[in-house]
Amino acid sequence: MTELTGAGASAGVVVGPAFYLEQIDVAIPDHDDPNGAFVEAGATVAADLRRMAGEAAEIGRTDAAEILTAQAMMAEDPMLADDVAERLKGGTPLGESLAEARDHIAGMLAAMDDEYLAARSHDVREVADRIGRKLAGSEGPSLADIVQPSIVLAKNLTAAETATMDPSTILGFVTEEGGPTGHVAVIARSLSLPAVVGATGLTKHAGSAHAVAFDGRSGRIVLDPSDEERAAFVEAQRQHAERVERAAQFRGRQVAYRGEQVRVAANVGSDADLDAAVAFAADGVGLYRTEFLFLDRAEPPSEDEQYELYRTAVEAFSHPVVVRTFDIGGDKPAAYLDLPEEENPFLGMRGVRIYDAFPDLFGAQLRALLRAGAHGDLWVMIPMVASVADVELVHRHLAKARSDLEAGGVEFADVKLGIMVEVPSAALSAPTLAEIVDFFSIGTNDLTQYTMAADRTAGSLAAYGDAAQPAVLTLCSLVAKAARDAGISAAVCGEAAADPVAAALFAAFGIDKLSVAPVSVDEIRATVAGIDPDAIEAVLPAVLAAGSPGEVRSLVEPLLP
Repeated sequence: MTELTGAGASAGVVVGPAFYLEQIDVAIPDHDDPNGAFVEAGATVAADLRRMAGEAAEIGRTDAAEILTAQAMMAEDPMLADDVAERLKGGTPLGESLAEARDHIAGMLAAMDDEYLAARSHDVREVADRIGRKLAGSEGPSLADIVQPSIVLAKNLTAAETATMDPSTILGFVTEEGGPTGHVAVIARSLSLPAVVGATGLTKHAGSAHAVAFDGRSGRIVLDPSDEERAAFVEAQRQHAERVERAAQFRGRQVAYRGEQVRVAANVGSDADLDAAVAFAADGVGLYRTEFLFLDRAEPPSEDEQYELYRTAVEAFSHPVVVRTFDIGGDKPAAYLDLPEEENPFLGMRGVRIYDAFPDLFGAQLRALLRAGAHGDLWVMIPMVASVADVELVHRHLAKARSDLEAGGVEFADVKLGIMVEVPSAALSAPTLAEIVDFFSIGTNDLTQYTMAADRTAGSLAAYGDAAQPAVLTLCSLVAKAARDAGISAAVCGEAAADPVAAALFAAFGIDKLSVAPVSVDEIRATVAGIDPDAIEAVLPAVLAAGSPGEVRSLVEPLLP
């Protein structure tokens, strides 16, 4: 029996036979026309991915279809093709040219401090490796080799492999690499397929494992469990099924903590997410990411294009729709923005820090948002705020946007202006910032990363990214108190909001909105509705004084419904 720990990526408890998907390196042979061979392989891979995207869409896997479609476009993207071509011209062999181009572009994207954009680095690697296998004429081991319902163990999985998983043969999966915000984890959650990622040391033992048991929330994994361990996991599996059934009863219901409503909204980063948020009857949108509008194009989206998209979102809900202004910068691959290269883009020119440098771009987005605000309850949220000066800068741009619309006789409505609290300095300055904004929304993904000084995309550091880190919870409690004292709303829109332990604590802190992936809306409603405020509040001092996330969970989990 071997026990491992990873990051919970998709809730669920499973026990079953192990299937090790061993990844084999392939050697790309020489070609008479290497560039032509690369272009042909890229076109073939793009066609394969589009076919799989169509198949995914036909069976309702919209998240997977969108990801595969984006990867198909990437397979024919000039950025990758031009990089490979330049290296080939310099005499570098095809295999090395592809690997170097892959690593260069993926590294550039990985440095972007937004989980959705950083996840694109994995897309580049997946697509490039898929092209490499096509050039080598070797597809390697396949999930099609599974002959009985099994749990997949692998160093990593691609979005395509995850998107095409058949739940009748795949009970769940565990990977050694990856993070809970990557595409593989996103697809697993959309399919309600239990998963754990970032399980360091997995492949060392996976080849000899016959059975696996794991918890997709806690990240605990046991290879070849004893009879006693197996029985404990089976009981946990039964309890999870009961929670899922109970949560479904909360679809569309309002929930409260001590008589005060706690909205459970949805995080949205695509049209598929918006449709899912409507389907799960979310209390509006707590985080609408706009970066996808600004990438993979020669010029930025127009004001009118943005207006139509924001209007569609705001008209879909009677509750507020919180739109985050574009959070791009640093090493981002947007050809129309001229930004210097930086050694550490994680801490560089991005988010609010580039708005003064590109007033026309930011102004167009603000005008589009103000116009869309005339069609519903739209709130505007600013990313990467670290000081009062950052907010004052935005107030100036917002005033100009209003003035421009008034001068043009264009209909618009005023909107609430808030900030995403993801920098520790903003959390510590919350009482002052609360005087000049209308709401806070805590981005726990980045707040945890910056507080713990741990890259959240690194599987080996997954333990530092636990939503129950006492230091991060302490900052969240400070932000919630500052909001309550100022009479403004405080939300959590990071992944921690979907963790029942953290969600219960956030409600006790006074957070009035939790924004989660659409598929998690029902469960978090059920959690908030079922907790005993007296019991939760009694352990708060011990929680904030705890020495580890494990200690926090041991205090709170027994109190959850």
